[in-house]
Amino acid sequence: MSQPLHVNISLGESMKLSSLLALPLAALLLIGCGGKVKENAKYNYITADETAKLMREDASKIVLVDIQEKKDFEEEHLKGALETYAYPVKTEDEKARLAALLPDIKPDQKVIIVCPRGGGGADRAYDFYLEKGLKKEQLLTLKDGQYGWPRDKIKDVLAVSK
Repeated sequence: MSQPLHVNISLGESMKLSSLLALPLAALLLIGCGGKVKENAKYNYITADETAKLMREDASKIVLVDIQEKKDFEEEHLKGALETYAYPVKTEDEKARLAALLPDIKPDQKVIIVCPRGGGGADRAYDFYLEKGLKKEQLLTLKDGQYGWPRDKIKDVLAVSK
């Protein structure tokens, strides 16, 4: 017959253990269900439906800045998207790829940032463009990014490799 296991933990060790257990729980709460990125009030977001509608109505009123890595962009992207391969927008080289588009962005155009998941990389691209003088009203992040695009529902504006 097995004996019950008794472990003596001091109050300090108990608090450390509680803290360690709280970290993964906090991370799960921040990420949310399904690995989707939680929206931040600091940024403007646009849904896939709204993006597709703008693309169909008058694509000249928007600039799709795609920061996906090259292999992801080549696999799938929105039609007319400008590939920058700037993800994760941390280095000066990646920021320079975003800066290269600035001369072609008109003040009346909406800039939609397309990131793999619509999270940190998109936030950094958004912040970069704000620092360079684009207006907050002009900037949008594609909610849930390219990975979250509803492929089964909205196909006409996608460019997919075969």
